[in-house]
Amino acid sequence: MNHTLKLTIQRVEGALIRALGLIERRGFAVTSINAEADAAAQQMELTIEVRSAGRSADVLARQIEKLFDVRAVTLMPAEEPAVALEESMAC
Repeated sequence: MNHTLKLTIQRVEGALIRALGLIERRGFAVTSINAEADAAAQQMELTIEVRSAGRSADVLARQIEKLFDVRAVTLMPAEEPAVALEESMAC
């Protein structure tokens, strides 16, 4: 199942690597990353799409929140695959 996480992290050495490392160690595959840096606030806004077979994205979000340089984590609702929607509409 695919999930989208929105993270706000401090722009300090190692913060991004710690977040990505945790995601992969918990069995999620990163499929997409979009980052926007705010130099004035010394923060980065990340949108990370992850894929996992059967693991809970809620638990992952709570674990990421515990990392030292993470300021906020939001788990976006999972979208249904387009194929499944087309099949359900055909019935």
